[in-house]
This record gives sequence, structure tokens and C-alpha cells, in this order.
Amino acid sequence: MRDGAAAGGGEQARLSAFLGERRRLLRLAYRYLGSVSEAEDAVQDAWLRFAAAVDEPGHAGRYLSRIVTNLCLDRLKAAQARRERYVGPWLPEPLVEAAGAVETDANDAALDISFGVMRALERLSPLERASLFLHDLFELSFEEVGETLKRSPAACRQMASRARRSLREGSARFQPSEADVARFVAGFAETARTGDLGPLKSLLAADVDFVSDGGGKVTAALNVVSGADKVARFLLGLARKSATQASVSIVPAAINDGPGLIVHVDGRIDQTMAFSVDGDGAIAAIYVVRNPDKLRTVPQAGEP
Repeated sequence: MRDGAAAGGGEQARLSAFLGERRRLLRLAYRYLGSVSEAEDAVQDAWLRFAAAVDEPGHAGRYLSRIVTNLCLDRLKAAQARRERYVGPWLPEPLVEAAGAVETDANDAALDISFGVMRALERLSPLERASLFLHDLFELSFEEVGETLKRSPAACRQMASRARRSLREGSARFQPSEADVARFVAGFAETARTGDLGPLKSLLAADVDFVSDGGGKVTAALNVVSGADKVARFLLGLARKSATQASVSIVPAAINDGPGLIVHVDGRIDQTMAFSVDGDGAIAAIYVVRNPDKLRTVPQAGEP
């Protein structure tokens, strides 16, 4: 009985350790895969391996991060082939929560999942990402990183350095505030009502990017639209098109840890909109996900 009780206590302790790391592991997997559902699957598989491990891990978070990394690297081999055939710009599946519901702690902030950072991460190789994440975020030594990735410690150090430099150069934008998003909605509405581009252009950075992901399944810009004038005109065209539809509603939501918008057309989710701003608070990028495959995990209006 005593041995059984001890085993039961060990299983409970292991489950508690996993649950304490689960949110962080989901963000790690999402950073690799860009998919909410695939990240959840990877973390569930990690739990099964963690639960079945013979040796008691000394540090659950570090141990689990290595399991999740290897699972995600396996999945990325198939994902990369799909992305090479992807139609138009690729954006991650939006991670949506109710507006005002997101509270990020220091660990969440380190595992930044904003669209700007996710786009920068996509330019890194899977091994560069893994070297950076395991060393900088989970504090594994490069010897441990090399053992996980089956590369030399020196090679992993170089990959992490390249990734760190590339990420720093590609993520100079910031998450917007709710006030920034509200100003965009007001400017967009005014421009749509009057046809005057001024109210909308005044909110956009001169080098603003509009990135739209339709995946070849719905209408979307096949290339990134850049520049305040071009983006404002493009948005005006969208506004005029939406005016011909029966019912359009815009719902605030927390998207990838920042305030954003969910657009419903005739009661169905049509797209999500996320934003980044520059150091002056001007909108530096607008990220629109329209691919219906990527909107399946977005809660419908009224859902928790």
C-alpha cells in the first residue's frame, strides 16, 4: 500500500508540475507552429511523454521545453512544405481571447506572440528558433541545447546569436493600446462615411504595412500593401465593399496578447484584425487573417 501511495503521490506531483508549465509550453509551441490547435496537440503529446518518463525530471519546465521542441520540430518538417505552396502572405492562426481578459506576466512577455514578432520568427530556421528559445527563454546551457537538437554546442550558440540579431531587427514595432484601436475604428468609419482619406491616413505611419492572409481560399491581398496612402485607399475600397453586405459588425477582442478586432459579416466571422504601432503611436502594421481554416478556433460572438 505504501508503495502504491508513493507512486500516486508522484503522479500527482508530476501532473501539478506539468499544469504549472502548461500555459508557457503552449506559447512555446505556438511560437514554433503558428497554430493554436497544433500547439495544443504538441503540448498534450508532451504530457504523455512526461508522464511516462522513468526518471524524475529535476526541473519540469526545462525538461518539458525540450520535449515540446522536438515534437514541434517534427511537425515543422511537414508544415514547411505546406508553407512553400501557400498563396499570399502567411500569418499565424490568431490566438483570440475576450477583450480585456489577457493578463501577461514576465514569462508571457518573454514569449512574445504578437504578429510582428511571429512574422520575424517565421524568417528563422526551425533550429535557429529552437536554439534561441531553449537557451534564452528556458535557460538551458548550449550543451543541453546541442544534446536536444543533435548539434554541437558551438553551432547552437551561433544559431541562437543569428536568431537573436534577426529578431531584434525585425520586431521594432509595439503592441497597440485599446485607445489606438478605438482611434483606428473611428478614423476608418469617418473615411468610409465621407470618402475623405485624411482621418484614416493621419493615424497611419508613413511606411505602414497591410498584411492579409486568405490562403488562396477567400479574397485577400496577394502581396503586402505598404505606405499610408496605398493602405488608406485599400481600406476605403474594403469599406465600400462591406457597405453592400447585409450586416457587418466589429467586436473588440484580445488577439495575440494585444487589443484587436473580430469582423462578422451576416453573423459569421469574416476576419480578425491585429495591429502594431511605432514609437510615436502611429499604426505601423495591420494584420488581417481571413483564411477560414485559421478562424476555426476564434470564438463566435457570445461564446466565452
